[in-house]
Amino acid sequence: MKTLLLTFVLSLFCACAFPQKITGKWSCDKEVVQALRLEYNDIYCTYKFKKDGTFLFIIKGETETKCKELGKIKIKGKYVVQEGTISSLVTSSGIETEAQMILDENQIVAGVALKADALNSSYDYQVSYEKETPQILMNIILQHNYLWDWHKEPITITKKELKIGKIIKCRR
Repeated sequence: MKTLLLTFVLSLFCACAFPQKITGKWSCDKEVVQALRLEYNDIYCTYKFKKDGTFLFIIKGETETKCKELGKIKIKGKYVVQEGTISSLVTSSGIETEAQMILDENQIVAGVALKADALNSSYDYQVSYEKETPQILMNIILQHNYLWDWHKEPITITKKELKIGKIIKCRR
């Protein structure tokens, strides 16, 4: 009876202690970001694992030329860490994408006569960008589902590094 009770207590401790190590915010290494091949100059990718078994995966991209183009992918799901592996569950409602373009009217055209035509053209491009880019981002993230769709993937956690499978490497 004592052996059975001790085994039960140890299994609870192991099941609860290991997920605690993963909780917190993790930033993706450059290789993970480059694999996405998003056409942004600056890309930030983070995971946030919570104690309640939920996680949030966010990718933000930004390019600034005559305007600022922003893109964002947000994935919410649940995770379980067991016996050195991680599994996740993400439903289609847990995947969101958005895009925004911020125009700087002073940088669009220096000449006064062409400014109105250039502004109209820029606003048309802005509407097109904000309408089409979220679907493009959705297609990209669905092609890279290894970033959030895990089925008993090996996991290694230290104080400063998280590794999921062979590809995902993150740092605190």
